[in-house]
Amino acid sequence: MSSSPEPPITSVIKPRTSMRKVLTGIAVVLFCAWAVYPAILTYTFHFGEKATATVAECDLGGNARGRSARNQDTCRGTWRTEGGKTGEGEIYNLDAPDAEGRTFAVRIGPLGPYAHGWERAWPAPAVAAGPLLVLWLLCYFAYRMVYLPSQKAAAEMFAAPGALVVALDAVVRPDGTRHASVEKLPGPPPGHRELDVPGRPPNEADQVTLGKKKDSKRLYQVLNDADGRPLMYLEHRSDRGLQPETVLRDPSGVPYLLARREGEHMLSHRLLDAAGTELAIVKPITPKSLRQLTLRDADGDLALSAARRHGAWVLKPETIASPELRDGLIALLLARYNDIE
Repeated sequence: MSSSPEPPITSVIKPRTSMRKVLTGIAVVLFCAWAVYPAILTYTFHFGEKATATVAECDLGGNARGRSARNQDTCRGTWRTEGGKTGEGEIYNLDAPDAEGRTFAVRIGPLGPYAHGWERAWPAPAVAAGPLLVLWLLCYFAYRMVYLPSQKAAAEMFAAPGALVVALDAVVRPDGTRHASVEKLPGPPPGHRELDVPGRPPNEADQVTLGKKKDSKRLYQVLNDADGRPLMYLEHRSDRGLQPETVLRDPSGVPYLLARREGEHMLSHRLLDAAGTELAIVKPITPKSLRQLTLRDADGDLALSAARRHGAWVLKPETIASPELRDGLIALLLARYNDIE
């Protein structure tokens, strides 16, 4: 099945560095950090100034049974270069138990005098490469298993009828036209009516907060249509010891929907009407996923799905999706942008 080209939506979505670039940058930095020491050794063994060193004393790191970290052994002595320069201090790349009192041919490099060559020096860079290889593999699998699937899913959702892109300050259609702009409000909107639905679950993570008292948070937003008329008002609220939730209100300020987080996963929510009747459940596509989620109605049927890409969420409605359920999913995605916890 051929897919249509991705529409230009960068005018309403603030550009962000792609995860591929971030992970590639991390890999490059890690490689460069690791490569510095081998590069210095290579320069020393091939271009360092030749000298003769006499070992005066060696200190053995650890005890006889547990001296496995050879870099803890140190040898000190004096040396003289072929040009007649002398020096004293630590001499590297020696077998400390057998080096004391002996004379070695060395090369003087940026880090000092090194005896022998790569045949003895290679273990240190090789051992250091192990953790870096693990980090590279973690970056690779994070991209392949977490970020790439959501990007592919989001790309497929662009072509779906009724698809929307939910960004920090706008909700747009795939062709780039605005469905709604998103603005913060300094306080409750006109006609604001409180909504307190019983059964708000506790937030276990708040029971222990390292002695810090968590203040209640209230964040108000309005979604306006292309002509600047309010489509709905949002009240994101978070209180100590209770799960965060978002109240949706119509343009007159009357609450009609509540998005309430359930459990410890930040993307698991229940959508309730103003009377507390459950309308839908929102869950991540997998228990550990933070980039793909689904919304199922009260009958368990898939109504909407969403995937994250390019710093925004692509939302795909099914034919059974009602405007209220779509609004509820938009609201909780905006709550994630504003880190209401």
